[in-house]
Amino acid sequence: MKKNIILTLAATAFVLTACEQDFLERYPEGGTIRQDQYEKLDNQMEGSVRGMYSRIYTMGGSSHDEFGKRSIDLWGDILASDIAVTGKTYGWLYTDEQMLTTNRTGTIWGHYYSQIHNINSTINAFKNSNNFLSVLEEKGWPSEMTAAGMKKAQIDSVYNKAAYSNALYYAQVLGMRGYIYSQLAKFYTPVRESERFLADSLGNFDCIPLYLEDNMDTAQPLSTSAVVYNQAFSDLEMSIKLFEEFGANYTRSSKLELDREVVCGILALAYLNECVYRVGTPLYSDHVDKALANAEKVINSNKYQILKEDRLLTTGFNDVTDPGWIWGQDVTIETSGGLKSWFGQVDIHSYSYAWAGDTKVIDGELREKMQDWDKRSKWFNDGKANSIYMGCPDGKFFSAQNPHSTDADDIDRDWLSDDVFMRIESMYLIAAEANWRLGKYTQAASYLTTITDQRLDTANNAIGKLAYINFLAGLTSENTLKEAIVYNWRIEMWGEGYGLDTFRRFGESRKRGRNHISAPGNEIKPKETYYNFTIPSSESTYNPYLRDTKKN
Repeated sequence: MKKNIILTLAATAFVLTACEQDFLERYPEGGTIRQDQYEKLDNQMEGSVRGMYSRIYTMGGSSHDEFGKRSIDLWGDILASDIAVTGKTYGWLYTDEQMLTTNRTGTIWGHYYSQIHNINSTINAFKNSNNFLSVLEEKGWPSEMTAAGMKKAQIDSVYNKAAYSNALYYAQVLGMRGYIYSQLAKFYTPVRESERFLADSLGNFDCIPLYLEDNMDTAQPLSTSAVVYNQAFSDLEMSIKLFEEFGANYTRSSKLELDREVVCGILALAYLNECVYRVGTPLYSDHVDKALANAEKVINSNKYQILKEDRLLTTGFNDVTDPGWIWGQDVTIETSGGLKSWFGQVDIHSYSYAWAGDTKVIDGELREKMQDWDKRSKWFNDGKANSIYMGCPDGKFFSAQNPHSTDADDIDRDWLSDDVFMRIESMYLIAAEANWRLGKYTQAASYLTTITDQRLDTANNAIGKLAYINFLAGLTSENTLKEAIVYNWRIEMWGEGYGLDTFRRFGESRKRGRNHISAPGNEIKPKETYYNFTIPSSESTYNPYLRDTKKN
């Protein structure tokens, strides 16, 4: 699990990305590698793809609450109040606890756009220096050749081993660009019911600039949310097709890398997040269908297993080799962020801010919703041994090195626990929600109970078993089923970055627990202004299309 990984020179070059203020510059100093520099590198595609992956778990700043994808996951779960911050001795994550998006918008913007610039550079160089795409355009897909009666040897004469390899590199790069644009569209499109969005459709809300490989050297105007989402869908769908056509024998070297199932999972969630803006239009059911179809592709691949009840409290969500993890990071000595990491912020068994008193715990109101049958309640510390740790997720997330003790002499000071990005359970929840949205309640309940059957505490729990029978009986009702789906998004995926998505997608107000240090007990609504991410003011300095104009 802890292999030492050293990036190639090419990867390192791509890691050194520009800060958020200068990503629009043609050749940022100390930043993105130039086209002419790229073309002089050996093994160009492999090097750039390695660098692309390293940017998932790194950010340019020095703040201990900025560590790439898992920090953005953490911010969103706190903003949605699924996670309560209960101490501010050190101050990290306090603005998120206050539900302020203004402190994060520039970081998110710079993090994603620096990656977009690097990815576009890779795509552009690939198109200029590789004949794979021209062969694809001229000769067609391998499946089309097979349908036309061509034998494998004939197809191999058109697409040799190098072509197959390049096709899979291209699939990964397109998949990552699609992922990033789906994230940007999600953050910078307001909640549908908010005053900023009003009656506007995705097609007329000006969202963000869209940078592609052919326009990245000049500033771009704002594209609508529909255009940005459609670009994400296009990239992700093309990535999946490339994997399906050229990746029959493909095995990724680590779970950090994209493959067909990861990209299908990304696309499924993107369609689910986008579909709520299509309510009342023909595209609504079409996009819900696509969310469902892509989630089912992952489920039906049979590559991943739902975590069983007997292992629910023993995994620690700290090992990327877990059979339920679809996408994640194998944290090594070279890639560990130390205190600047998920476990450095949240785990009370690591040398962390949580261990030192700034705990991140389950929202009190959410915990009270947990039912007698649900073994996941044991994911959260009961406070009996030490009340300061009450509600901490030390039954779900705990150090691989030190799963039990909080004594200073035992504490994990290596921070080598792995990071989860996507689990198979999220695909079942997407399938359950999509079926519910389509009015297929029996199918929705079936996907949901595939998870909850493994969350029933079977040990000496007669009251819980009866409560579970009552829970199942209620899944025939549209409203009760919806509540069960929302509950399971919030509990099953707690701390994994789905909280803000769920909050915004369902659009319903909720009450914050009394254990928050900011606005305890307050009712919060996703449509409120403070849940809208706005374009950072620094962008207007470098983008003439936004200069001296009113931000949307």
